[in-house]
Amino acid sequence: MDHGTTGDVKTIAQFFLISLALCFNLFSILASSKLTGNGFMKLISNLSIGALVIHLIIAFVGHGHSLQSPNVYLAAISAILFLLTTLFHKDQKSLFMWGTYLGINVVLGSLIYLDFAHLQLVPFLFLLSSAFLCGVITYAMTLGHWYLVVPKLSEKPLVKAALITWVILAAKIVWSSYALYKNYDFFAEGTTLGSGYVFNWVMLTMRVSFGYLVIAGMSYFNWRLVNMRSIQSSTGVLYAMTFFVFIGELISSFLFFNYGLYL
Repeated sequence: MDHGTTGDVKTIAQFFLISLALCFNLFSILASSKLTGNGFMKLISNLSIGALVIHLIIAFVGHGHSLQSPNVYLAAISAILFLLTTLFHKDQKSLFMWGTYLGINVVLGSLIYLDFAHLQLVPFLFLLSSAFLCGVITYAMTLGHWYLVVPKLSEKPLVKAALITWVILAAKIVWSSYALYKNYDFFAEGTTLGSGYVFNWVMLTMRVSFGYLVIAGMSYFNWRLVNMRSIQSSTGVLYAMTFFVFIGELISSFLFFNYGLYL
């Protein structure tokens, strides 16, 4: 357990915004643009640009980054690539658009590796797992709304997103269980580690209940609804899942950036 990390609100917010931009792009291949139309790609690209712009504002105002900062440089490149997607993406994904897709993933992944994981592989993988869980649920919720625009769109993209959610959730539960076992002194009665016994347990309880148990239960109902092709009901469930996964992963980020806990 590393107590040397710093997890102020600005750092957590920046990671959260970068995660959304990365995963909107990463999971966009779950639904073919030939089926959704290029409008959906433009929608998620614009959402990602908005997240990156807020990230850059925080970088300048909150941390006083210079124009030469890798954080600013990589975020700006990603925003430009998303803008190119908004401007030039067609229903059929071109070779150029595949290039922007790969470029965004590489650039934003590098930003997380450099600026948040500090060139360390294990923290990088943990942060990616957090980004992926939050991202795939948010992406699926956004896609669910698109069925109002394209009612005949197959439910298969939502099925794939549900399966990916389960895989990532299972991996994170195993990782968190091991981390809890290795760092149980952090939650031992009378501990002075972190913010104290009571606060540590409040954080752990919220992280596990909101971020794991509620998500697992809701994902089952989402799976049932998607397979029944009750897309509007599924989207409602995904709305709630997005709310709870935001809380769970924000708490996880707080524990990681402040105390080095992989929960």
